[in-house]
This record gives sequence, C-alpha cells and structure tokens, in this order.
Amino acid sequence: MKKRFFKNLLKFDNSFVFIFTFIILAMVLTYVVPAGQYDRVTDDAGTETVLENSFHAVEQHPVNPARMFVCIAQGFINTADVIFCILMAYCFMGFLVRYGVFDGLIKVLIRKMRNKAFLLLPAVMIFFGLLGSVAGLAEETFGMFPICIALAVAIGYDEIVGGAIVYLAVFTGFASATFNPYTIGVAQTIAGLPLYSGLWLRVVCWVVFMGILIAYVMRYAAKIKKDPTKSYLYSPEKKSAVIGENSNDVPMTIRQKLCLALFGAVFAAIICGSLFFKWYIMEITALFIAAGVLAGIILGLSANDIANSFVELGSETMFSMLVIGLSNAVCVVLNEGYVADSIVHGMASLLNGTTGYLTASVMLVIQNLLNFFIPSGPGQAAVSMPIMSSLADATGISRQLAVLAFQFGDGYSNIFWPTMVCMMCGIMKIPVTKWYRFVFPLFGIMFAVQLAIILFAAGIGY
Repeated sequence: MKKRFFKNLLKFDNSFVFIFTFIILAMVLTYVVPAGQYDRVTDDAGTETVLENSFHAVEQHPVNPARMFVCIAQGFINTADVIFCILMAYCFMGFLVRYGVFDGLIKVLIRKMRNKAFLLLPAVMIFFGLLGSVAGLAEETFGMFPICIALAVAIGYDEIVGGAIVYLAVFTGFASATFNPYTIGVAQTIAGLPLYSGLWLRVVCWVVFMGILIAYVMRYAAKIKKDPTKSYLYSPEKKSAVIGENSNDVPMTIRQKLCLALFGAVFAAIICGSLFFKWYIMEITALFIAAGVLAGIILGLSANDIANSFVELGSETMFSMLVIGLSNAVCVVLNEGYVADSIVHGMASLLNGTTGYLTASVMLVIQNLLNFFIPSGPGQAAVSMPIMSSLADATGISRQLAVLAFQFGDGYSNIFWPTMVCMMCGIMKIPVTKWYRFVFPLFGIMFAVQLAIILFAAGIGY
C-alpha cells in the first residue's frame, strides 16, 4: 500500500504536478541562495536596464510555504493578460469549430492535397516561423492551436504534430530572430549596437533551424501516419479525428463562408497590428472578443445563445488558464526571495577568466539556463545584456556575439524549460511527459547546432 502511494505521488503526467514541483524548488532556493539585487534604471524610451557592477547583497527574504501560495496567486495576476487572450481566442475559434465553419475547409484541403496532405505541415511551419522571426509573435498565435491540432488529427496525425507546427515553429522563428523587436531589438539597443545589425547570420540561422524543425516533425508525422501505434499519444479507444469526421460533403453555407472570411481578416489584423501599430496582448484580446461576438451574429445566434456559448467554450479552457498562472509563480517566488538576480550574478561570474571560444560557449549555456529563471525575452535582455556586454569586452569577443548567445538561449529553450512547456502543454492538452518524449531529442540537436554556430561566429569575428 505504501509503495503504491509513493508511486502515485511521483507521477508527473499532469502539468499541475510538474510545475508545482518547480515552485517548491524555487521556494527552497530562497532559503539556500544568498539574496542579492542589481540596481536598475529606465531610459526615456521606457527600457529598463541593469547598472554595471551594481550587484549587492540584501537581507535574506526566504519565501515560506504560506507565502508560496500567495506567490501562486500573484502568478495568475501577472499572466492575466495572456490568460484572457487565450480565453477569448478559444471562444472565437470555438464558434467556428462548433458551427462547422472549418469542417468544409479541412475537407477541401484534404481533397485537394489527397496523398500530398503532408505538404501542409512545412507550409504552416514556415508561416509561423516567419511570424516569430520578423514580428516577434509568440503568445499572439496561441489562438491557432485548436484549428491546427484539429487539422493535423483530421489528416491522420496526432495532437503533438498539430501543436508542434504552431508552438515549435513560432518559437524557432522567435529564436532565429531576424527583426524580432522583443529580443534582438531590445538586446542590441542595450548592447549599444546598430539596430538589426548582423542580419545575414540570423537569416542563415532561421533557414538552418527551420530546416531541422521541419525534418524532425515530418519524420515523426510520417512514422505515425504509417503506423498510428507509434504515436506517443496512441490509445486503442481514441478516435481518429476530431473535426469533420461525422459531417457529410455538404457545401458550406453563406454564413459559414462569411465566418471563414472573418477568421482570415482577424489573423491578418493581428499580423498588421503587431507589425505596424505596436499591438500586443490587450489589443489582440479585444479583437478576439469583438470577432467572437461578430461570429455569433453572422451565424444567426441570439444574444443569449452568444453569451451561453462564451460561457461553455470558456469553461473548456480552465485547465490551460490554471497552468499558465501556475507557471509564472516560479518567477514570482524567485523574485520575492531576491534570489533571481543572485542566480544571474552567479552564472555571469562563471565567465571570469575565460577567453574567446570558451567565453562564447559558456555564455550560450548561461543564457539557456537564465531562460528558466527569467522566461521573458525583454526581461532577460534587461538583466543579462549589460553584464554580458561588459564581459564580452573584457574577454575579447564582440558584443554582437553576446547578443547572438542571448538570442539563442532566450528563444530555443522555450521548447524545453518547464516554465514554458507546462503552460504550452496545458493549452495543447498534451501530457507533459509525452511532450518531453517528443521534444527532448530535438532540443539536443538544436543545442548542438547552436553551439556550432556560436563557435563559427567567434571564429570569424562576428
């Protein structure tokens, strides 16, 4: 009985259990790691940076178990904008799925592509990879998960493939940042480099890493297409499709076609708004709210039906919303205990005495590790770039190379670190352990290529 109890206790399939373990670990670190803090300044543009050589010890502020739960509540407050964006995006997409708007579209795609349906996967990944690389979109694409997962399953793949063509593609593009304003823009500004300089190597990185991603996902997709039992999510009781499986080849109605046009207009508005009008989560959330209401009107629903549909569809996102808030609590605990800056300072000190290739390699490792503790791209740039820029000057490597190491560490580890993975698995409704089984080899390959590119860049004086 006791053995069974501990076996059940140590199960980590559930995202809540997985991330809660890291919250407890963060709480323990507030007792073990000496508290410290950097001084920060904010420039006229509103960019916050850390003052060089300003790290100093502060009074220890350990987070006790009772306070830990307050930090969890604060995590939900901190991520309220993302939570509501996903809620409203899901409601809008839910209208389109529930009333058959995508059924006809998916059937047309499958019929047109026939045995070449697999070509949809690289096309979708390239599209999202460009959005992440050029516009810095990430959270803004989360509303696309339901339809992309539904499309992948309908074609004969699984939810991992559907989630990967959005999640992995957009973050691979985000990391291979050609013009990403949230990483390259902030980091180069802080480092005192010309904005978007060094573009040629980042374009090469985008091509290389997107190629690796497409090959990896396509290999898995082909394997489970041939033998569904090879899917990491395989279950004998599982249905083979979630959308369009019970509908006949009935032509789309005018209302459905109008809703499909609305979907295209919304996505185009998100891209244009982000690129040209500096839209972010709040504006995009408002767009999804308006689009959801408009979709209900186009479909001929009454005001009560629209309201009830929002409630019903919103309830389906509860798991995702809870995981998002819980994931942010790790950072809240570390900041509450004043140990986040201490961890950054300790990692940066590892670079003291290193030179050349070794400095570049260690810098890459450090930036990957920092992304666990500071998952925000601009936030990580604000803390690490002043330090890394000075260390780059002191060790004989270029600041451009320090920015490249930051770009890689901040971006690609988003597909691996639990602070992001648990949130994404909650949105995709995929068990964390199944996702890691799929993505672990990919992350290993990508890290090896990152290191090779960093060493190449150091060798040519990039």
